[in-house]
Amino acid sequence: MAEVFPNPPITEGLVDIRVQLPGEVSLADLEILHDKIKDSYPEKKSRKKLEATFDPKDEKEPLKAVPFATDGFIFGTSDGRQLAQYRLDGFTFNRLRPYSRWEEVFPEAKKLWEIYRTAVQPVLVTRLAVRYINTIEIPSKAIDYDHYLTAAPKVPEGLPQLLQSFLTRIEVPFPDRDVVAIITQTPSGKQDPLKSGIILDIDVCAAVNLSAEDARIYEIFGVLREIKNQVFFSSISERTKELFQ
Repeated sequence: MAEVFPNPPITEGLVDIRVQLPGEVSLADLEILHDKIKDSYPEKKSRKKLEATFDPKDEKEPLKAVPFATDGFIFGTSDGRQLAQYRLDGFTFNRLRPYSRWEEVFPEAKKLWEIYRTAVQPVLVTRLAVRYINTIEIPSKAIDYDHYLTAAPKVPEGLPQLLQSFLTRIEVPFPDRDVVAIITQTPSGKQDPLKSGIILDIDVCAAVNLSAEDARIYEIFGVLREIKNQVFFSSISERTKELFQ
């Protein structure tokens, strides 16, 4: 069982299910789903996306962008802490800080997914993921990230041993589980005289080919959560754990 902290660093947790929908499903079909959940999720806004491509042959206009288009809707609670995204390519449940517990968050995500699944009847589920964005606040006077991160960035020897900013992103496969963990570390926007923030973004996903009714979906989410916890605790030091007490 994963260790539970009184003050967890989670700023946002997501449960994501990507799907292929029948061709006849429209945005109107997604919008009407608000009627089923608006007592708990009264807020509504369109979800926009931007698609861009790079054409190396076009020297004058190498970037070609498709204008923002609506691909779904975001329904939120009054306090803004929980969001249900119903899209043409799938479903996402977002839980923002303060995070509670997986045992509370996942049943809510499951309930909202079942509403989506029953209404639009996806042809196929193609990807499952859990993503947790953590903000670890360390003393601003700390200059050695090795004290807090087990895979902290390094400044090469021979250079001033000062680190102004960094961005690391690695993908770690778990072949025996058919899962990939994407781990990103970077400073947050919070930099003040007392505390500085480090973002530890953990995205654990599995490519699948399942019916939307397949019970294995929920079993796989259990695996994704287990690996997410493994990645988190493998990424931080004992000193970091003390910050969450």
